[in-house]
Amino acid sequence: MVRRATVLIADDDPSIRQTIEVIVQSSGMRAITASTGEEAIDVCSRQSVDIVLLDVQLPGLSGLQVLAQLHERHPDVGVIMVSVVKEIAVAVEAIKLGALDYLIKDFSPSELATRLTKSLEQLRAARELAWLREEVATRGRRPMIIGRSAAMASVVQIANKVAGKPVTVMITGESGTGKEVLARYLHEHGDRPGGPFVAVNLPAIPTELVESALFGHERGSFTGAIRQSFGKFELANGGTLFLDEIGDLKLDVQSKLLRALQEREIERVGSTRPIQLDLRIICATNRSLPKLVQEGVFREDLYWRLKVVPIDLPPLRVRREDIPALARHFLTNFAATYGRPPQALSEAAIDVLTRYSWPGNIRELENLVERLVVVCESQVIDGNDLPLDFSLVADMGREVERESNFASAVSSFERGYLRKVLQQNGWNRRRAAEQLGIGYSTLKAKLKTYGITRDDGPDDEEG
Repeated sequence: MVRRATVLIADDDPSIRQTIEVIVQSSGMRAITASTGEEAIDVCSRQSVDIVLLDVQLPGLSGLQVLAQLHERHPDVGVIMVSVVKEIAVAVEAIKLGALDYLIKDFSPSELATRLTKSLEQLRAARELAWLREEVATRGRRPMIIGRSAAMASVVQIANKVAGKPVTVMITGESGTGKEVLARYLHEHGDRPGGPFVAVNLPAIPTELVESALFGHERGSFTGAIRQSFGKFELANGGTLFLDEIGDLKLDVQSKLLRALQEREIERVGSTRPIQLDLRIICATNRSLPKLVQEGVFREDLYWRLKVVPIDLPPLRVRREDIPALARHFLTNFAATYGRPPQALSEAAIDVLTRYSWPGNIRELENLVERLVVVCESQVIDGNDLPLDFSLVADMGREVERESNFASAVSSFERGYLRKVLQQNGWNRRRAAEQLGIGYSTLKAKLKTYGITRDDGPDDEEG
């Protein structure tokens, strides 16, 4: 349910307050009232207020004095000054002090509704600008490559079922499996795809700043807080907040996160004013939260609050049939990024990629493809273009697995390694020996022991 905007009507005339209240409510907004400037300031310190309709002439503190204090303490609250007569000097001063608009009291209901809507759009635009700055600082959006594997088909089936419902989702999986990409998929296929998607990498935030980063802070709330700051929750309002590596969150912040989820509201650091939330929470972790709960470093009530819909992302090694599609996708993207002509992967290269174990998962594959696009000049990237250590591990994996004891496995690995180095050096045995850091006679003895010979002709002795 979308939160209604809250409008505070600050006027000492009861009839004016009542008239404006009816107009505000008929415009689909929530109205609250105050009869003095002091009361208006107090309300804004205790409640979440979007717009203040502030009378210029109030008993006690004047409207301009109230405006100055609101702009100082709550710069996120929009203020529209209201006056009986049009005074240019007062209007100019009000705008200088931070008012969004200046309105004469002979307004019609439609004019007031229009001014309120316009001011709300200004406030929303300011928050979207802050969100865009956050977005630019993070990775660009990347499509989720589903692939053909049964493991990913199961993930997508669950994702499609829950995407349109604003339920909390917990994504688990090894590092580099694409948890943020899945979170973006849920957001973009959800009920508010036009809203912000704010991703928070919790381990990257210094421990002492996590609370401020999540919930925001008021000016002067701690050393270095020179201005009011929106937190990630506020930036994500109306959209999705993605909390990555939730298992790294400290216990003291966990309790505040639990309250935010339960009450659907937050308070900035240094404030007691609640800010209502209208967003979806998606969290992710590569750690075992049940184990952390047992160890007493993760709250059990928060765990169950977050684990409404769990989705486990499989590692790349169990979805090998998806590797070619992922590799080609990254190849196309990086070729465009670096202004390179389109490149392709040979069948031999694809074969090596699909046999590699990928401990770094999709992130490792992406990094490898980027490296190949940058350094490989040929239009077709072959198996020999892959880094030696990478292709060696892939090629030797099956042979080593077949061996029944340690000595046989070591011999199998050494045999494959020697062959790879010789291939890289055009079967020039002297250059290969130099690269291996062994004597030429030692290399010849090993080649004889393993029966390694060139398949397409005699070896090049000297080079």
